[in-house]
Amino acid sequence: MSKKLAVLLPLSFLLLCSKATKAEAPQNLALNEAQAILAYKQNSHYFKQTSIAKLQMMMVKGDQFYLYTGRATCPHCRVFSSKLLQVAQHYKVPIYYLDSENTSLDLTLRHFRTHYGIMTVPNLSFFQSNQLIKSLDKPSQAHKEDIKHFLLQ
Repeated sequence: MSKKLAVLLPLSFLLLCSKATKAEAPQNLALNEAQAILAYKQNSHYFKQTSIAKLQMMMVKGDQFYLYTGRATCPHCRVFSSKLLQVAQHYKVPIYYLDSENTSLDLTLRHFRTHYGIMTVPNLSFFQSNQLIKSLDKPSQAHKEDIKHFLLQ
């Protein structure tokens, strides 16, 4: 009897521990996701926040600018924006930021993205006058060197 008890007690303990760990995993995942979103939002404040109306005014004036389109809930955007921020700050290149979080609800934002072929995020594009001149190829896979080359060429 004591041998059975000696085996059952440790097994019971391990079983309880594994259930507790499984219960904590979603909480940790949610916490990590929330922290990543918060960090993204803090980083995005270093870019020049813009709207479709402001972009249209800049285009009418013939301005040239780099536009980063992304959203906090996109894991690829969070990784890319961190790299973009480092490169843009180092080379002092101003970047405008268009938050695409509500594309499905915002008809103007959806039309802008469709018109300029911004189908996925993250997206980094260069505009001059009323034209999209170039976009960074596969930004979600871009390294800092790729971003630097895109911004400085």
